Amino acid sequence: MIPTTQRNGSLIVGWRLQERHVLIIGGNHIAANRIEFALDARPHKITLITSHTNISSDKVKEHIEKKNVIHKNREFEASDLFESNNSPVDLVLSAVDNPQLSEKIATAARELRIPVNIAEIPHLCDFWFMPTYRDEHLQVAISTSGTGPQIAHKIRQHIIESLPQNITTAIDNLALLKQSLGGSNISVLSKITDTLPLNQIAQLSNDDIKKLISEHIRNVDDEETEVSSNSSNDEKKSDVTFVDERQNNSTTLKSKLINENGDDIISPFTSGGIQLVDGKTAVEHIAYAFSTTSFIYPTTRTHYIGEAAFNWASQSVRNAYGQLSQVIKMDTRYGASTAILGTTSATLDRVSIFTTSQSIVSMIPNFYGIVQGKIPLVIHVSALGNDDQMNNYVNYNDALTARETGFGIINSYSSQEIHDIALITHLVSISTKTPFLHVFDGLRTAFEYSKVELLPYNEISKLSDKLVKNFSTENSVVDYIEIVADKVGQLTGRKYHAFEYIGDPNAESILFVLGGETVIAKETLKKISGAERKVGVIIARVYRPWSEKHFLAAVPKTIKRIAILEQVASKEDYSYGSSIFSDVAVSFSSNLWKGTCPTLIDAKYPTTQKFSPRVIHQLLKRLEANEDIIFNEELLPGNVDSLNINNVKQCLFWDLESKETVQTVKHISKILGQHSRFNLSTFSTFDIYNNGSVVTTNLQLGNEVISGFQDIESSYDFISIHDVSLTSKYNILASAKNGAFIVLNTTWTVDELETKLPNDFRYEASKKNIKLYILNSEKVAQNVGLNLDVATNVILQSTFLKLINREVKLDCTLEDSIIDLYEGNSEKEVSLLIRNICQQTEKSIISVELPPTWGILEKSDQNLPLTIQSNSLDRNLDNPEIEKPKLQSWHAVARNLLFKEAFDSNQITRPDLSEKTYTIRVSENRRLTPISYDRYLFHIEFDTTGTDLKYDLGEALGVYGHNDSEEVNKFLEFYGLNPNDIILLPNKGDRLESRTIFQIFAQVLDIFGRPAKRFYDSLAQYATNEKEREKLLWIASNEGSQEFKRRVEDTITYAEILYEFSSAHPPIEDLVQLIAPIKPRHYSIASAQSVHPNSVHLLVVTVEWENSRSVKRFGQCTRYLSGLKVGENVIVSIKPSVMKLPPRDTQPVIMAGLGTGMAPFRAFIEERAYRKSQGKEVGPMILYFGSRNRSMEYLYGEELEAYHTEGLLSHLRLAFSRDQKHKVYIQHKMQEDSELLNQYLLKDEGWFYLCGPTWPVPDVKDAIVNSFVTSGGLSSGQANDMVNKLKDLERYILEVY
Repeated sequence: MIPTTQRNGSLIVGWRLQERHVLIIGGNHIAANRIEFALDARPHKITLITSHTNISSDKVKEHIEKKNVIHKNREFEASDLFESNNSPVDLVLSAVDNPQLSEKIATAARELRIPVNIAEIPHLCDFWFMPTYRDEHLQVAISTSGTGPQIAHKIRQHIIESLPQNITTAIDNLALLKQSLGGSNISVLSKITDTLPLNQIAQLSNDDIKKLISEHIRNVDDEETEVSSNSSNDEKKSDVTFVDERQNNSTTLKSKLINENGDDIISPFTSGGIQLVDGKTAVEHIAYAFSTTSFIYPTTRTHYIGEAAFNWASQSVRNAYGQLSQVIKMDTRYGASTAILGTTSATLDRVSIFTTSQSIVSMIPNFYGIVQGKIPLVIHVSALGNDDQMNNYVNYNDALTARETGFGIINSYSSQEIHDIALITHLVSISTKTPFLHVFDGLRTAFEYSKVELLPYNEISKLSDKLVKNFSTENSVVDYIEIVADKVGQLTGRKYHAFEYIGDPNAESILFVLGGETVIAKETLKKISGAERKVGVIIARVYRPWSEKHFLAAVPKTIKRIAILEQVASKEDYSYGSSIFSDVAVSFSSNLWKGTCPTLIDAKYPTTQKFSPRVIHQLLKRLEANEDIIFNEELLPGNVDSLNINNVKQCLFWDLESKETVQTVKHISKILGQHSRFNLSTFSTFDIYNNGSVVTTNLQLGNEVISGFQDIESSYDFISIHDVSLTSKYNILASAKNGAFIVLNTTWTVDELETKLPNDFRYEASKKNIKLYILNSEKVAQNVGLNLDVATNVILQSTFLKLINREVKLDCTLEDSIIDLYEGNSEKEVSLLIRNICQQTEKSIISVELPPTWGILEKSDQNLPLTIQSNSLDRNLDNPEIEKPKLQSWHAVARNLLFKEAFDSNQITRPDLSEKTYTIRVSENRRLTPISYDRYLFHIEFDTTGTDLKYDLGEALGVYGHNDSEEVNKFLEFYGLNPNDIILLPNKGDRLESRTIFQIFAQVLDIFGRPAKRFYDSLAQYATNEKEREKLLWIASNEGSQEFKRRVEDTITYAEILYEFSSAHPPIEDLVQLIAPIKPRHYSIASAQSVHPNSVHLLVVTVEWENSRSVKRFGQCTRYLSGLKVGENVIVSIKPSVMKLPPRDTQPVIMAGLGTGMAPFRAFIEERAYRKSQGKEVGPMILYFGSRNRSMEYLYGEELEAYHTEGLLSHLRLAFSRDQKHKVYIQHKMQEDSELLNQYLLKDEGWFYLCGPTWPVPDVKDAIVNSFVTSGGLSSGQANDMVNKLKDLERYILEVY
């Protein structure tokens, strides 16, 4: 059981350090910060305790050299807490990296009642440091009581930037006023300060102060005193203007694109036209047009799909039929979509849903009812997920879990396609009464701004009336999609098909794509087509219903090899459940295919896989060379020539997320969209967890439609760096073209660039002969007297448009294009202000001639990242800083448990898991195969008594396995960790959870799993041995791709890497974040809950092998399960499945199971037996079971024989492949039952199921087709069509892996 806790608040105080002694311990960057803090407070003395070997900060060395501190070159001793006169020091600040030493320092200080701060260990601190701002007499400090340091820093920055430029002068003038008035005239001082704005107080001269005092004292009793700045002609004129504060006479400048919360203002586009919108707005435009009710399942507080539609509904915008529409926000949870089912069942009205793919899994239980009810529902799915490192990825895998529910699944791959396909999907859904998932890239396409042609609502209404009235039930759903797509194409000029082919018409090597790789693959094929390469790509537009006819029509008859790309969540999912590969394999076994069956390559890839034109190029090369395509953790592209992008200008903007300059590109894009002939595409990437939160924005300009993001590794024409500090954190110029325009927004002068710009920035600048410009936006803003954030946005827009004016021509002046996007007190004032800013900006842009000395620089060994990771969809508006894990004393945990109410603590089993989980107990674990046999298959039962675990036939049990205890203890001993120490881990919301070190390594972290390449890169940062560091970085680089591949093939684990590179020793707080968590392994349930109401059974085979170095490997979860003893607890979850019994008990059931594929069929047989025992009539059941040997692997043989003897199992067909000289498989047994299969499947409306590996699928289908031909009198074509019809009716179900 794991306790959770919350934190309490604090008291903010100011502390004078004059005449006091401050002791600082440590030599890292935190110690340097502590020295800076202390120096600002001007203490009597600062003593620094640290050995020279532990000094890692240049700042610390600088302070020692300048004698700002008294340095003692040794480790801390308790006697350091006393001065020479034996009186204790006044304050202790510790910044050491050793938790044990930190504890020692804190204990010693507290014994002497000396206030102490221990960096990074809050529970050892008597106080903490707040973000502060100091300017002479002014001091500002911000606190969030320790809960959100990052937010506190942002608030501090906001306050600093909002302060008047001359605030210090204002404070000095107030001090002079106070001194002049004396203590008896406080009311006069209050009246003056209440009346006068700060900026005017700062402008007061000595004469103004005297005049103010004189007039206010004379009129102190007159509450309506008015002070005029208009002196008589014989008086000396003052520079002060006094303003009646009841009126707003200040200069304002406000964007028309962004509201006060920083969110985009999105107006309804009911009249259509070409608009600059992102993909999610395009789909909302269509969905809102068709729907009277829409449901939103947001996964974030802001910037979710459906947000614009929600705002339109609140403005009473009418849909395409002139009706008011309601948009309702819902929760994402198990059983989600129940409300939708109720609403649609009651009204059968037009309904749409906006959600992400992460929500689909929890909706699936209700999908079957929606399909059965023939409800015209369209769910618009933004395919988005987060990996273990909180990075975003395009998540098609979760969306495709609905593939066997009966829902249609249709895909879009650009913002314009999202609009068009949404239109087609709604029209088809309404006409055919088929519910659909409309899936699109939720990471890029959903947020990518481009010019989209939106159809007006009156045109949508006309099109809907025409097509719905003319719908004929004679057409299949896919045929009707083609018909509607053709009609829409006639209206828009854009054509779409169920499957679309791009490439050589005589291609021999083809990629089949459906997912995040599609746009990249499509654009890559366009670039290399015509290069005498017989390659192509098939894009799956309509995935469900699957149409063999339409798929095969798109395939060139010359095909020899086809690689089917499919995203999977984990390695275990490579072999679980149905897949795209199965659909393609079955299609090529159809008699509709007239050519030679090509070689099929099952190219499943993990969610971590990144695609680029280079990766696609490499895939095609391997396919052409008939080489294996294996996505381990990432496909390594090797040395592939960059693909040129013709006539596309690429621009990149770097910002800090806390700055308002993030909005600059939105304004630039709007200007270019309205006032230039260019097509454009813009997309921002947000990294809110690293380097103070960074944002990069890509802007692409071209004459033709820009479809998808190109290969931008070294191709930027223009880079604007809005915060110069980023040049020392990223290798920004690595992505610049030769001769690129580079803009630095900085207060540095040209002369200061030599010393302040990093070496590698200057090296790359010279090497690439860049055109460098610097701009001081702060100075321009000061000159025009405007708020820095607002002014800087306009300044940077003006700079960009000015520098690219040779390539980009506007249909108006630069100033007018910007003026259109702002509003203020009056149009005249806005116009004058922006023109002034643009004039001042033009004067301030300085072209920098690169010094010759930059040309002789050598590149350093510093390995800075080239770009940022995507881990947020927009600015960090509502996410607190993610806390790092921390070591915690056991007595703190005991205290939290003893006083639960005081510390808001409770005990929860696995609070880290998002799925609904259950704790069940082992009741039986027995081996099914003889001990002498080399394969270990076993049957395991769990007692579910006292839990609410419910499962249906065919579902899978997700098991959260543990690592081997002996191996865990061995690793902990090697790493120097106490297994009983407590570590505090951040969890959901502001909750924290406590675990022992042993718990987290045994139950949570996949320490004996195989890491991704990024682990090598991350680990290198901790290596103290230079050779080990270089090797780790080499493995993580392209040059080390073969070595990384070898390690992947040998399943080299996290633990083995840490053993190997022993100098790389991350502290435990970091290590637990570097290692991925253990994922559940899913096993088909081998029991029926009607027969075993308080039990669930599994059929499992252990996984063991040896790698190339003869090191024995084990499947983590099967090893765990095989070793469980009766009475032990296991944590599990339930995964839905399509394996269901027919709706009528009398319908025949034909089951084909290979090996452990027998599991769901045992449940089927038990359920039929139960129903028969209840007096119900049940239909015949056939089981085709295949394994190696009868004597070794006749799984549940006695049970099966008993059911067969009783007559419940009408036919038992056994295929033991190695019991005779020639191999016998289940398809051979099926061929012998031709007449029986025809009778049961065609005449008696039976259901067919196959569970097991993929390889027998074509032969099994051939056996069924043959039965329809030889015993049913059908032609081969008719028989294949019949199998396809059975699939559409969900009477032909494959659960293959």
